[in-house]
Amino acid sequence: MKRKRFIALAALLIGGSSGQALAVPGDASPRAMGLGQAYTALARGPEATFWNPANLALVGNSKFHWDLVGVGCSLFAENNSFSVTTYNDNFTDSNSNVSPNGSKYYISPADKGDILSDIPGEGLKMNVDIDPFLAVGIPINGGVAFSVGDYQSAISIGLTTGFEGEIPKDMFELFLFGNEFEESRLAAGKDGGYDISDWNGSGWAVGTFNWSVAKALMPPRLKEYLSEFTVGGTLKISAGAYGEVVESGGAGLVTPINGAEVDAWLVTNSAITGTGFGLDFGVAGVTKDRKATFSLGFLNLLDTFSWSSSPRQDSLFVRASDLRITRFADEDSRSIEDVLDNGDVDGDGDTDFNKLISEDSFSRSLPAMMRLGIAYEALPKLTVVGNWDQAFSNGFGVATTPRLAGGVEYRLVDWFPMRFGLSLGGRSSGSSIGFAFGPFILPHLRVSLFETALVTRGGFFPGIAKGTAISLMFFRVNLI
Repeated sequence: MKRKRFIALAALLIGGSSGQALAVPGDASPRAMGLGQAYTALARGPEATFWNPANLALVGNSKFHWDLVGVGCSLFAENNSFSVTTYNDNFTDSNSNVSPNGSKYYISPADKGDILSDIPGEGLKMNVDIDPFLAVGIPINGGVAFSVGDYQSAISIGLTTGFEGEIPKDMFELFLFGNEFEESRLAAGKDGGYDISDWNGSGWAVGTFNWSVAKALMPPRLKEYLSEFTVGGTLKISAGAYGEVVESGGAGLVTPINGAEVDAWLVTNSAITGTGFGLDFGVAGVTKDRKATFSLGFLNLLDTFSWSSSPRQDSLFVRASDLRITRFADEDSRSIEDVLDNGDVDGDGDTDFNKLISEDSFSRSLPAMMRLGIAYEALPKLTVVGNWDQAFSNGFGVATTPRLAGGVEYRLVDWFPMRFGLSLGGRSSGSSIGFAFGPFILPHLRVSLFETALVTRGGFFPGIAKGTAISLMFFRVNLI
């Protein structure tokens, strides 16, 4: 029963809490998420800093815009294996299995096999991201936009935290079925041991201070086709904490008759603080009929990030042979607590679980990416949007697989927009819905209430999706 409850809790935490990790602070606003993140052509004011700085100079931006007060957050989590259906099929009343002793919710060997078969051979992959929005007077993932002569400028702060990881599939086989002897596994046509040594992952908390400048230009060759054309750039200063698994390996766990043998190791990089610099730039334009807006941004270009405050590279490993319960129960031998506390498996007085390799700084930069977006006003109250995202390297929750997204925003009335979005590619595909109350326009203020978006990841429908996301902004006040 305890094992079953643990699996159920793990399935909820890994598969059913919430969406995708993001490398760009400011990506997760409710409006953007509700449109499937097809938001590049719509971002205005301080938000434009995170999508395409050229948008700052488009008509429709306030001459002054300050994200003054707001409270909200986005939470994401997804995996590549488990969904709500997995939980319902195995851990609720719908599971009619009864154990030989009559207990309910019994998970049969066949059920365990089905759970294990949902995990790909490369293991369970997961990623989680938390993005705060605004605090009172502190524009986290927001800022202020203002005019300086013919230029439009913005200063903003962004923050994103997250991790992504990979757990070997054999770890779940051990958990579900227990440890089998090598002889039994070979007789069943399996590998003699368990691959418990192939781990991967990274975790980060990255903040950025951004200064963007944009200007309206009109090249003579484009004047016939466009009513607006703008260019812009962002100078970005980044800081944060980071840790990663660089490499892992080992023979894993093998259990011959004479006792278990363990061999697993991994190499990690970590740093309490790192700093970096980067440049973003982009162009944007509006068609002659003013119905369509296009926006092309290049983010994290010329980006450098050095992790240099208390950096360290460690080797973590466990090697042991002839492990038996009786060995630890023998009064003349060391207890298992001594082994774990001292990290001394072979009794030679040396620590066997960890070794510091170096304290040299290392470099891991945010992935450079291209974003191409379009927004089209199909009807006075209906806007259709599309986006193509292309990252040029992996890491920080981003994959090089192209991502296509589209969405629609319809306003029943001016103060009640409804949103729907779909996305394909990237880390995973999914769908999204969202709505908001506002904005309500007051003298020098713009107020929005309860902006929200719900997102599925790894599937278009909640029951089969392998992750979800929620983005909430309880209230936001902009000074204009």
